[in-house]
Amino acid sequence: MGDPRKPRKKWIRPGHPWIRERLIEEMEIVGKYGLRNKRELWIAQTMLRKIRERAKA
Repeated sequence: MGDPRKPRKKWIRPGHPWIRERLIEEMEIVGKYGLRNKRELWIAQTMLRKIRERAKA
């Protein structure tokens, strides 16, 4: 039957949390696409980052 899967974070937070330009850009994206919070944005960015990394390999 196997072992149960371990829960993992599906997002990576920005390296430095309080860069003004990035905060403004994130708020525009959240408002434009109707995301509930920034975590949803970070999840999407992380998924795209992983897909791009796999495409390069």
